[in-house]
Amino acid sequence: MRPSDLEESGPSPPDGAQISKRSRVGGWPIAAALAVVAVLLYAIRYALLPFVFAIAIAFVTDPLIVAGQRRFGAPRWVVATIAYVVLLAAAAAAAYVLAGSAIQDLVQLIAHAPETVRNLLHQIVGDRGITVLGRTYTSDGLVSLVAGAIQGAIGFSIVAKASKLLVGAFFGIVLTVVLVPFLMISGPQLAAGTIWLIPPERRASVMALLPKLIPVLRRYLLGIAVVVAYTAAVAWIGFGVVAGLHNSVLLALTVGVLEIIPVVGPAASMVLVGLAALQQSTLYAAIALMVFVVALRLSIDNLVGPLVLGQATRLHPVIIIAAFVCGAVLFGVVGLLLAVPAAVCVKLTLEHYYAEPIRREES
Repeated sequence: MRPSDLEESGPSPPDGAQISKRSRVGGWPIAAALAVVAVLLYAIRYALLPFVFAIAIAFVTDPLIVAGQRRFGAPRWVVATIAYVVLLAAAAAAAYVLAGSAIQDLVQLIAHAPETVRNLLHQIVGDRGITVLGRTYTSDGLVSLVAGAIQGAIGFSIVAKASKLLVGAFFGIVLTVVLVPFLMISGPQLAAGTIWLIPPERRASVMALLPKLIPVLRRYLLGIAVVVAYTAAVAWIGFGVVAGLHNSVLLALTVGVLEIIPVVGPAASMVLVGLAALQQSTLYAAIALMVFVVALRLSIDNLVGPLVLGQATRLHPVIIIAAFVCGAVLFGVVGLLLAVPAAVCVKLTLEHYYAEPIRREES
């Protein structure tokens, strides 16, 4: 896609006709338009998740589609359709293999939840229990209190919200599956149309920035997928094959998916594994499990992460935390997923802009 392809074209005006000229679009109108767009996106932020996932999938698979076009000389829609069918079949096979074990683990987890909580509390309070305000609570008593609190908290509103969430997740998945082939086939046209919205006098700077921005974002998204797959696979080997934990598949999938969320995701994973370690029969088994988790964390932070994500996306932890908090407060789940990519875009844009020499003011 060349900048010249984005220029407006049309019939030449007749001879002698007066040509009307528009004013140059300044920075403040563009900033105001972006602010309006941001407000609109905030209003529909929860409906954007299927579009975010579909755009990410089409964005990552675009180089494969282009390579297939060059290799086989076929139209883009043919190559994109074949790639979509293969991708959908692989996702369905993975879901079929993993969902059965995950659902079984979830059912077992719910069935054994009271016993698990009782054992965990017994290890914390001991045989004598814990005394609070002159009253002694044993592990059985605490389990009864927790169960009563849960039963009191669960009402019709909670069930209605959970049902609404499940229905929304189902339709979100269906919408994502529908959107992906359209974006894979028509991605370049949609990208060109988006750039066309930029005033023509400002498109050159945007087109100069895209070759620097697109590879970094694509590598980041692909790297995140690799990190999630690596974490889930290694965690399953450690939790299930080596440690023999119950619910190992569900725990491994949860730990892998939490890698999508920077900073907080790994911390939540450590808490989950710590709770699993407290359920071990011996102290040595618990220590071995925690050592394994620390080794997995070190391998991700020092080997797999830098290798697949590269140096361009590495930001200071303070910047990542600030982006994460701002994204979560402003846009919820969408903000969590887009916090780091948005921070990377800002970083690369500033590096590109500040690299240009300062324009000399006209006298």
